Amino acid sequence: MLETMITEVREEFQIPPYFPNEGILNYLKEGEARLKFLNPIVDEENDATFKMLLKNYVYYAYHHKVNEFEENYGPLILSWQMGAERK
Repeated sequence: MLETMITEVREEFQIPPYFPNEGILNYLKEGEARLKFLNPIVDEENDATFKMLLKNYVYYAYHHKVNEFEENYGPLILSWQMGAERK
């Protein structure tokens, strides 16, 4: 799944072609690990909120602002976690 998201992320956030795919893949792996830690029961394939958060994590990581990601998306992450617990 992560490999297929590289192109999506590159296009959506206009990441230039000189930035290597491996760098985006590393950011995707970091974000995936962080989000799975926050919500261990996530359904990666079918959870649109997970995918949106992961893509935005990559954007923040690309700009070296990972701390701001959790700050800016904190309320959404919390509601995402609570929604997963109700299922």
